Amino acid sequence: MTACLLWGHVEGAQASSGVLRIAVNPIYPPLEFRDPVTDRLTGFDIDFGNALAARMGVKAEWVETAFPQMIPSVQSGRTDMILSGFSDRPERRAFLDFLDYLKSGAQALVLSQGDVRSPEMLCGRRVAASRATSFPTMIRQWSHDHCEAQGRPAMVFYPSESGADARIQLLQERVAAMVQGGETVGYFIDITHHAFRRLGNPLSNMLLSMAFPKGQTALEAQVAHAFADLRADGTYARLLQRWSLQDAALSDPDSDGSTP
Repeated sequence: MTACLLWGHVEGAQASSGVLRIAVNPIYPPLEFRDPVTDRLTGFDIDFGNALAARMGVKAEWVETAFPQMIPSVQSGRTDMILSGFSDRPERRAFLDFLDYLKSGAQALVLSQGDVRSPEMLCGRRVAASRATSFPTMIRQWSHDHCEAQGRPAMVFYPSESGADARIQLLQERVAAMVQGGETVGYFIDITHHAFRRLGNPLSNMLLSMAFPKGQTALEAQVAHAFADLRADGTYARLLQRWSLQDAALSDPDSDGSTP
């Protein structure tokens, strides 16, 4: 089915106005953030969403939305979809449909010139992460596996206000390591001229997804069609490279969290 035919079956404001309203919370570089010089929305998700909309023959309208309002915004019809570093989690599938587009997961970072060479070297030391994420729970499990279970003192979780705050704590050596989303690691290693390096394997593996109101199959199908086109013509790969996200490339995306 062609994109035009698919678009013709989509209900809602976007069908008549030629606009795709996308919920975004621009506080997560390199996926979405405001350029500090121009104050314009920028990042991989912004470029990717604009490219999807263009391929669909419509214009992307970015609706800045606080994270707690993301799901209500699509359920109420205020926005048509979410594209904002949004994780595909089982408990969300009861009321959202997903189309995955990036690999993610928690990754520990340490200073490149620091003394930490293994997770065991963090036992009894501070590890920072944003308190608003699931990372603190992962750090406690990581600590149990590498420290307490081996008779070593536990890692000490150091709560930060954001990933940016955690990186500052690490740069100032107030903590020995920090944990952030693995998809963002390459970007921050690049822009800090390799001030950081990865420590060990990811603490978790997950997928980032575009999210749609449950049952909005026509819109999801059109976005999937546009995504396939962007993969085929190399646009997806070029955008990943632009934002240092090559390691987050999804080799064969599918909806509802399933990947071969």
